[in-house]
Amino acid sequence: MKGKFLNWKVWLGLLISSICLYLAFRGTEPGESWAVIRTADLSFLFLAVIVTFFQFVVRAWRWKRLLLPIKETSFANRLSSTLIGFAANCVLPARMGEFIRAGYLGKTEKISGSSSFGTIVVERFFDGFTLLLVLLIGIMTATFPEELGFISGKLRNMGLLMFFFYVLVIIFLAGIKYRTGTFLNFFNRIFFFLPDHMRTGFFNMVNNFSQGLVIIKGISSWVQMTFYSFLIWGLGLLQISLINQSIGLELPFISTFLMLSIASFGVLIPSAPGYIGTFHAAVRYGLLLFGVSSQQALPAAIIWHAVFFFPTIVFGLLALLYLQIVTGRSWEYRDNISV
Repeated sequence: MKGKFLNWKVWLGLLISSICLYLAFRGTEPGESWAVIRTADLSFLFLAVIVTFFQFVVRAWRWKRLLLPIKETSFANRLSSTLIGFAANCVLPARMGEFIRAGYLGKTEKISGSSSFGTIVVERFFDGFTLLLVLLIGIMTATFPEELGFISGKLRNMGLLMFFFYVLVIIFLAGIKYRTGTFLNFFNRIFFFLPDHMRTGFFNMVNNFSQGLVIIKGISSWVQMTFYSFLIWGLGLLQISLINQSIGLELPFISTFLMLSIASFGVLIPSAPGYIGTFHAAVRYGLLLFGVSSQQALPAAIIWHAVFFFPTIVFGLLALLYLQIVTGRSWEYRDNISV
């Protein structure tokens, strides 16, 4: 049943990616797009790849703060798990890399995969609120062509909608953290018809997951988490600026705030592995808002995707090789998120 559901999601993602690829390439000349890509300044792209790797390093630093209430963890294990997880997201559907990332850290550090995954959930909400702030700055400061002035109002409404969504989810997660027993009792009453072993497995998983929903205590910890989150997304802004410079796009730096937000929301749409199509369409039409021609917007989207996609896969493979060398055995991933 699980396999059929996964296959259904895979086919849906492929369909959505195909539609988005059509929208991304519609009205463009492949020859002109290739000419822009071929003449891109490689020095700027090399710097963008370095920025990509350093983002993973900062994520590993930030993850330590969330894992401290569970266990003191190794930087090498955190970085390796992060690289493997993000590489898996590039080649597997449904963001399975998040589970793989938690599973590998659980395996290397001998902790529950569900607890590890809980810290990733908290991490993602720091990312979400930071990204919302980036979006709001972009909306308030970016200037659009006169005929597209109405876009700012729509983007502002989307930002408010995302903010309220995050608040609701945080309330739900706080309920699991502080009222785990109440949540499980409610589940037990609603799904009384399930076999005992399934309910027991779910209870164990929720308990482990709630342990991973760590409470960040102390001003120092909050400052560090906030600093790392801004640093991660600030590096993303720098990466966009470097890509724009590589193909001669003369856009104000403030435009990168909105572009980063649009691209990030674009990859949330179900798609084929690697965010193919959804990312390209989001970036292309985002750049059109700033008056960039389609013949420059599409190459920018392709280059930006390539700068993240291919190096990330290489980084993930190197991380797997590292685990094999330091442990002296081959690593085969098994999901230990569920119990």
